[in-house]
Amino acid sequence: MSDVAGCPHDFHSAEYVAAWAAKVDNPIRRSVFHHILAHLHLELPTDDAAHVVELACGPGLLAEFLLGNHLGMTYEGLDFSEPMLAMAEQRLAPFGDRVSLRVVDLRDAWTDSVERVPQAVISTQALHDVGGPGEHAAIYRAAGALLAPGGLLLNADFVDRPGAGRRRIGLARHLEMMAAAGLRGTKATLDLGPYVCVVGFAPPG
Repeated sequence: MSDVAGCPHDFHSAEYVAAWAAKVDNPIRRSVFHHILAHLHLELPTDDAAHVVELACGPGLLAEFLLGNHLGMTYEGLDFSEPMLAMAEQRLAPFGDRVSLRVVDLRDAWTDSVERVPQAVISTQALHDVGGPGEHAAIYRAAGALLAPGGLLLNADFVDRPGAGRRRIGLARHLEMMAAAGLRGTKATLDLGPYVCVVGFAPPG
């Protein structure tokens, strides 16, 4: 996000996005994909009621993996980068009307663009580029209000650990913000050093 203070990426540039996407897929990232899929299989219904919204979906790598392995799932991907969404649209075309993609800035009222109430809101290796604690807290609040009763919020991202970089937020702070957003059962379910997965659940209906 080149228009976020301190962010090193130019995700509005098609050339930059193509180069970024070519090197971002790696074994660690794929192991996180499997971890997210396990959560969705555990928490989501297996029929057509399973609907997932991904925040900052990028070129659709996670979406392709999830849609191919959770056959009852429908999906909405949100990103502010048109080049990213163009890549995602091409990658996810085989899934037809199970997929909807939109240009959305997560610092705005992004929930207004969501078509269906989701059973899960997810993100991976992305929200650290949206902003700091203020932006994260707002996203967590909005996601908590959007989710279906008992729905899952999952964010897999970098956190503040030694050498992780000055833009990171500590794990405890993530969990505090999720709890403050009204989410229950907040915890870290994957810890790979500077990379963790945090989850929380909307209150049951």
